[in-house]
Amino acid sequence: MGSKRETNLPAKKYKKGTPCVTRLEFEMTGPSPQYIDVAKALSAANRRLYRQGCYYYIQHIEVYNNSNEKVDFLALPDNWVTRAAYRRAKALWDAQHDRVLKVASGSTSKYHDFKVYMDAQHRTIGSERVNTHGWSGSTTNLISDDWEYSQFISADDNQNATADADNFYIHMVGDHDGVATNWDSIGAIKSYADTRGRVQDSQPLLPAGLQADPLANLIDYSSEEQMNDLLTMVDDQDNESPPYDADVYVGQQSNHLQHVGRAVTTAENGRVAMVAGFCAPLGLIGVDPTGLAPTDDFRIVVVLAPGTYNGVYAERMA
Repeated sequence: MGSKRETNLPAKKYKKGTPCVTRLEFEMTGPSPQYIDVAKALSAANRRLYRQGCYYYIQHIEVYNNSNEKVDFLALPDNWVTRAAYRRAKALWDAQHDRVLKVASGSTSKYHDFKVYMDAQHRTIGSERVNTHGWSGSTTNLISDDWEYSQFISADDNQNATADADNFYIHMVGDHDGVATNWDSIGAIKSYADTRGRVQDSQPLLPAGLQADPLANLIDYSSEEQMNDLLTMVDDQDNESPPYDADVYVGQQSNHLQHVGRAVTTAENGRVAMVAGFCAPLGLIGVDPTGLAPTDDFRIVVVLAPGTYNGVYAERMA
């Protein structure tokens, strides 16, 4: 006899699209800065590669704490400079690998991906591991078998006794880390800024001898030298320079991260606070738990907006 088919079931099968974990939970301790790499966490939690080079859209962040504390959240500047600097760095990295593949026939792994640090401090601290939970508050870290941040291998040797190549990582915000000819990590936005032409502060609009020219003063009927005053005003106009610091690109200094929210946990709100959604370029988020004691534990839950990129909403940066 054939098995009896189940009855009393919903008419439709589950059609969510690509099912994935969109709540990324992190267990943290103490007041030190900590970093979240959304792409790394998504990859570990969902057993598939999520590439870092995207704008990831955070629906909201939840903070759970047992004390009255505040936690600030930082992201990369969401502007054209960040995008252009990242694209330039990735293009150079891709060019190095393409050159090797032309010499030695082969192909890259399906997991081959360009990965950068948020800043130089991120390189020394590393990224937090995403967690799963069990009963009685138990947690487990989900480990990535291989999530290595990208290195450049420069043909400009470090001029030591062995004259070996200069290998260095790359971070987005802040100055270069290390010393010339032996860098540890290069600031992508700093490098981008250093290789671009600068806007001129001002340009001479009128010739220097114009005010004394007889024909220029031909219609200067005013005894108060109206024409000369007008010429001076035109020549020395206030808005002849750009409306920004022409020598500074946002992101080339270490304190050029963008503040995207603050969560304050109190007894009144049940030690639970929420930060509104924002865009995280490259999925990199800095967690600054200001004022916590070294033994204070807290939980961060990053909730991704659902979408078509393997279940989350993201847009390509390059």
